[in-house]
Amino acid sequence: MSSEEIRPSRVGDEAALKSLWKTVFCDEDEYIDSFFELLYSPGMARVCVTDGKIVSAAYILRLGELVTGGDLRPCSEIYALGTLPECRRRGIGRRVLSAAMRDIPGPTLVVPAEKELFDYYAPSGFAPYFKVSELTSADRDGDLEGSVTFATVRGYAALREELLHDTPHIDLGIPVLTFQERLCQMYGGGLCYVVSGRERCAAIVEKHENVAVIPELIVPSGNRRDAAELICRAFGVQSYSLRAPARPGEASRDFAMLSPAPLSDASPAWFGPAFD
Repeated sequence: MSSEEIRPSRVGDEAALKSLWKTVFCDEDEYIDSFFELLYSPGMARVCVTDGKIVSAAYILRLGELVTGGDLRPCSEIYALGTLPECRRRGIGRRVLSAAMRDIPGPTLVVPAEKELFDYYAPSGFAPYFKVSELTSADRDGDLEGSVTFATVRGYAALREELLHDTPHIDLGIPVLTFQERLCQMYGGGLCYVVSGRERCAAIVEKHENVAVIPELIVPSGNRRDAAELICRAFGVQSYSLRAPARPGEASRDFAMLSPAPLSDASPAWFGPAFD
């Protein structure tokens, strides 16, 4: 009979954790190394050890604060939950998830990578809460007035909070925004200020071949396509794919879940970056 232990990660687990991550998610080494350099510390993950081998892990990522109507609560994300393929369908992932959730004092967030995974997380007390509006390139002509410049992490954080002041959202801490900046830089992008028309906007930008991938574009009230087009021109690409806070009444989709299941807010909540 095999032995199983679920415990916090320890000093010396790093190589096994990186190997597990690589096997499960197929991410580039630079991405994985950046996470361990900037965010990881021993005890951050909950792991399942079977016969002396780490076969599953989930990371408790301290995001910042959940901001809802003036109320501020520390919020964490269950990040990179994964189990080796040969060990799946045994309930190991759920046991690791439960162990992680027991050790989080405040609201907990997950970002299901696929639509079907919303059903996976629901029995653990998660409910859809954060929504996104998604746009891709549309043909357009004409001149645009504006600019795109790189922001510092702290400068971006300050503008982001200014723009989201009346939207339920996660106030991302400096460590996770620093990690996000590193991910953007891996793909020729960064945290950006965008001036479109007379509005100052915030954007997280990555460049993938001839596409600007924009996991967060916050435009106060104007045309988001104008801001996205300015980004394309600044980065020398032809098309874009973006996520933006859903405006009341417009088409959107569920993006992330929260536990405990929250009460409905007057406007859709925002968590766009996802470090994906």
